Amino acid sequence: MLRRMIFKPINKEEIQGRAEVFFRSERWKNTLVFLGFVLLASFFWALRYFNQKFEFEVPMKIKYTNLPAGIVLSDSLPQEMTFIIQDKGSVYLDYMIGRKKRDLFITIDLDAISLYKIYYVIDHSTLRNLIDEKLLATSQLRSFSPDRIEINYSQLAEKELPVIIEGTISPTSGYLFSDAVRVEPANLIVYGSQNALDSLQSIQTLPLEYEISDKNWTVFAGLQAPNGIRLSVDRVKISATIEEYTERKFEIPVTCSNVPLNRKVQFFPSVVELNVRVGLSRYAQLSKADFEIDFNYNDLLKKNTESCSLTLTRKPAWVGNYRIVPDLIEFLIEEK
Repeated sequence: MLRRMIFKPINKEEIQGRAEVFFRSERWKNTLVFLGFVLLASFFWALRYFNQKFEFEVPMKIKYTNLPAGIVLSDSLPQEMTFIIQDKGSVYLDYMIGRKKRDLFITIDLDAISLYKIYYVIDHSTLRNLIDEKLLATSQLRSFSPDRIEINYSQLAEKELPVIIEGTISPTSGYLFSDAVRVEPANLIVYGSQNALDSLQSIQTLPLEYEISDKNWTVFAGLQAPNGIRLSVDRVKISATIEEYTERKFEIPVTCSNVPLNRKVQFFPSVVELNVRVGLSRYAQLSKADFEIDFNYNDLLKKNTESCSLTLTRKPAWVGNYRIVPDLIEFLIEEK
C-alpha cells in the first residue's frame, strides 16, 4: 500500500526561532569554551614548533649576467638550485612566503669567461659565498645542489655591419631635416657562424614610423637579429634635427661634357628652373654655383630616344629636396 508523503512548507520565522534558542543554550556555550581551548592549545603548539630548529629545503633562482657576445653556449645552464639550511620554523616561513622569498636568487657574472678556452667552472666555494650572501644571519647552510656549474662554450665568428633604418622617419609639414638622420652606433659587431655572416650585409632596426615635430628628436630602436646571430648591442639611438624651410629658385644651364671637337650638342630648353627646399639657417649659404646638370656625351649616344630626364650631378651633400622644371628635355647632336 502506497502512502503519500506530505511536506510542510518551511517556516522562516520558525527556523530563526530555533536558531536563537540553540545559540542561547548551555550546549552552545560549552561548545564555544571547547573550541577556545582547542585554538589556544594549537597556538602554543605552533609557537613551540616554530621556535624549534630543523632542516628544510629552499629553492633559489640563478641569474647569469655579462655573457660575452662572442661566444655560444654548448649546453643549457641550470636556472635554479636548491639548498638545505637549518633554522627555526618561523624563519622557514620567511624564506617561503615572507619578504626573504623576493630576494632568493643569486647572480653569476660571466664576464671572466675567456675566449681562448672552451669551458668555465663556477666552483663549490664560489657558489657557497653567493648563497651565504642571501641567507639570514641565523641560518646555517648544510648543502646545496648543484654544488658546481661547468659552462661549455665555443667562440663565434664576427663581422662589422652598418645599421639600416627600416620604415619611414619624416619631418612634419613645413619642416625638413637640418642634416642626415643619425644612428648611434652606426656600425655594430655581429656574431655567428661564418656561413651565416657571409650572407649578411647590414642589420635592420625594427620597423619605425615617425612624423617628427620636435626640433631635436631622439628615439631608441630595437634591432632585428636573424636566427643564430648575436649582436654587440640590442638597440641603437636614432636622432634628427629639423627646422622650418623655404624655397630658393635658380636657373641652371644644362651642359654636356666629353663632346668631340667635330660635334655639337644642343638641349631644348638649354636652361631649366631648379627649386630647392632649404632650411632657414642655410638659406644664405646656397648659390647657383653649387649646382650642376651635366651629361656625358657617350651616355647620350647610347640613348634610343631624343629626350633625357634631368637630375643634379653636383649639389651640396645636405640638399635632399629639390625639383627641376621641366624634368624631361630634348637634345640634338649635330656635326660642326
